[in-house]
Amino acid sequence: MIFVERSAEEPASLSAAATVQQQQDAADYYETWSPGDAGFGGFDRYKQNDIKVELKRIFHQKCAYCEKKLEKGFFEVEHYRPKSAALGNPHPGYWWLALKWNNLLPTCPGCNKGLRQHIVTAEMTVTEVEALQAAAPTTVHGKAVQFPVGGPRLLANEDNHDAEEPFIIDPTRIDPCPELHWRNDATYSVLEPAVGNSGPSIRGSETIRCLALNRIELVQARTAKLSFLKATRERIMHDLETGLATSSDPAMLALHLQYAMRGVDSLKLLAEPDQPFSAMAQAFVDDFADELREYIATRTAVVEA
Repeated sequence: MIFVERSAEEPASLSAAATVQQQQDAADYYETWSPGDAGFGGFDRYKQNDIKVELKRIFHQKCAYCEKKLEKGFFEVEHYRPKSAALGNPHPGYWWLALKWNNLLPTCPGCNKGLRQHIVTAEMTVTEVEALQAAAPTTVHGKAVQFPVGGPRLLANEDNHDAEEPFIIDPTRIDPCPELHWRNDATYSVLEPAVGNSGPSIRGSETIRCLALNRIELVQARTAKLSFLKATRERIMHDLETGLATSSDPAMLALHLQYAMRGVDSLKLLAEPDQPFSAMAQAFVDDFADELREYIATRTAVVEA
């Protein structure tokens, strides 16, 4: 998940007469709504093509949550605040935001729906993950109508995002990176909440849990990319160490280090915003760059001594 700046100008269909009427129909319905009643079932204007096109454009054709490329037939317009219910609460859902541009995100079914899915942890071995994959999943994971908050829930026509203190990260409002930590040192590419002075990030923890960001198919796709990154790092370090072992000439040292940094630059292409799983790749590249800078400083000190 990466921060994405939402376009200020909303798609035209959201202000069309049909959309305004649909919003009024919902308002009329909820005038007599009581806990236990079904939610308004008439919302469909959020699915207009110009909305889908713009969402996919600003998110580089990726799911807003997991950064998986959105394939035809596997793209859903998600309501960040659920439109018809809020799990565990006698709340009608955020129906008044159902047709608002700042409440819509492009997602994949694995993040957006409640589906039976296996979850992988950083401690799992290859054998354990293979056994997990061989068994049919029985537990439902995914957002559906989950929307945990730390403050009082918004009521009709309110839109004070910060006052509600939502725990699921909206990547168009805050930068997700400080809330999340990539376990690129593990066998599998697993996402964990970042840990600060007050402990694990609750935003990170709830975002990962609610969106099933460690579901097995997603972890395996990320791990394939992580394996390539790791293999490239190994090659760069091997070439660097081999080159340095053959000469102590400071000029040659500088040349080999330059080649190594070019290798890091090539990896940065995999962390560009239009690439799948760019947040994971960026975290790996940042760690590798730090490692390489420390290595360079140590070798330079040895040569100068």
